[in-house]
Amino acid sequence: MALLAALSLGVIHSLSLERAQADLVRDARITAQLQLSALQSELDKQGSAPVILADDSDVIDALAGPTPARALEISKKLEKLQAETKSAVIYLLDTKGVAISASNYALNTSFVGSDYSFRDYFRDALKTGQAEQFALGTVSRRPGLYLAHRVEGHGRFGGHVYGVVVVKVEFDEMEAAWARTRQVTFVTDAGGKVLLTSNPGLRFHQSPQPGKAQIETALPALDDGWRLHLLTPRRDADRAAIAATVMAGMAELLVIILIAWLWRRRAISREHALAEIAYRENLERDVARRTAELRNEIHERQQAEKRLNILQADLVQANKLAQLGQITAGVAHEINQPLATIRVLAENSLAVGVDKAGLVRDNLGNIVRMSERIGHITGELRAFSRKASFDPEPVSLKDTLDSSVLLNRSRLRDNKVKLVRDTIDGKLRVMGGRIRLEQVLVNLLQNAFEALEDTPDAEVRLRLRQDADWVWLSVADNGPGLKPDVLAQLFTPFVTTKEKGLGLGLVIAHDILRDFGGELLADSSDKGAVFTLKLRKVPI
Repeated sequence: MALLAALSLGVIHSLSLERAQADLVRDARITAQLQLSALQSELDKQGSAPVILADDSDVIDALAGPTPARALEISKKLEKLQAETKSAVIYLLDTKGVAISASNYALNTSFVGSDYSFRDYFRDALKTGQAEQFALGTVSRRPGLYLAHRVEGHGRFGGHVYGVVVVKVEFDEMEAAWARTRQVTFVTDAGGKVLLTSNPGLRFHQSPQPGKAQIETALPALDDGWRLHLLTPRRDADRAAIAATVMAGMAELLVIILIAWLWRRRAISREHALAEIAYRENLERDVARRTAELRNEIHERQQAEKRLNILQADLVQANKLAQLGQITAGVAHEINQPLATIRVLAENSLAVGVDKAGLVRDNLGNIVRMSERIGHITGELRAFSRKASFDPEPVSLKDTLDSSVLLNRSRLRDNKVKLVRDTIDGKLRVMGGRIRLEQVLVNLLQNAFEALEDTPDAEVRLRLRQDADWVWLSVADNGPGLKPDVLAQLFTPFVTTKEKGLGLGLVIAHDILRDFGGELLADSSDKGAVFTLKLRKVPI
């Protein structure tokens, strides 16, 4: 009996430890993914600053014709941008590597006048256009990531390199947050050297090997080989397994005592013995039922995660089908008109005599044209309802806009809205997807028509502007416009001014434009609302 109890406790401990470690690994991976998302978000935010500054005309002018007044003006501008982005410091280097402007110009530790030509990020940015380097600051002695971008001339300064703009990013707050957890968190480069860490003693050393009392979780952080590591102590799993084993041992001991007591009392009362047996059976059923419930909960959680991924992928399609339902009545009206014409022409052809073959031929020709019109309308409807590809490709802006207007023609007529369009060259193409771009345009046109209800002299204007790289298409109405609080949260999920709206249409449209490499912008005034699609232009 004792040997059997010992064996069962060993099995229980092994199973409990295995399950506890699996839960620990799952929780560690979720924690690592959250930390990785925060790191990636910070890098994405800070990475845009040098790109924007490198294209800034004031920065180019300051490097092209440096003067003390210009340098001071740029330093103030960098100081303001540094406060907004919460970067460590932003500074501007000429082609010799000397800082002419810096966000810390007013401090004792100002970079202005310092020579940084020895820095790898300076030399690499001059050669390749942009560079990154994680290193200690020569002045602050604080570690950080240096993001550098080459400044080139445009317009009258075109074709000339004038210097490098540098943004230093420090991760003190993020590392402090990591240090407050039980895990050891660090980020390594492609060579395995520790860059960011919750334990400063590991920085700039090779990645430590996890000990026997630790579980390592590693995720790729960046394309250039960065990896995020999370070392989780096993002691929580060991404690859970020990607790489960102790509880099982106590249960076994209780069963043994209960059996012995029942054996002694068996001769006293058979009825009492049967009741105790029933109690044991009920207890075992409860344990089995609870075990099954826990297993089902784990399975349901896994299935819920799968359903979530599917629902996220179908959200765009569901929104598009919702728009399709709104325009179906109008499309039916568009089809009924040519169908009525076809019927009249066919009846006329049956009624005329043989000697009027010319009239019959004309009627048949009109029937063919009306049928082609119906086919065009239904074809656009089928194309709009189809699931779209998520890979951007060159598409005709004119054809896409024509299809979107066609799908909204009945609402345009019913709402008595005047549509004013700029002429668009049929050869103009942009990077996107025909169906997904149509979805954005249909949504914006529908929103404009709804905003113009009860508006006298309602008008929607489609304006086009372009340069060598970008195309801007604006959808403007002369309605009441948007309230400032609504405009500030316009692209936030579930924010809507419609009684029956879900607040997802503009959010999805914004995400679609971002997938295309473009942007959806919104503005409003007392003259109405304006939505602008910024799309990457395809060279002809």
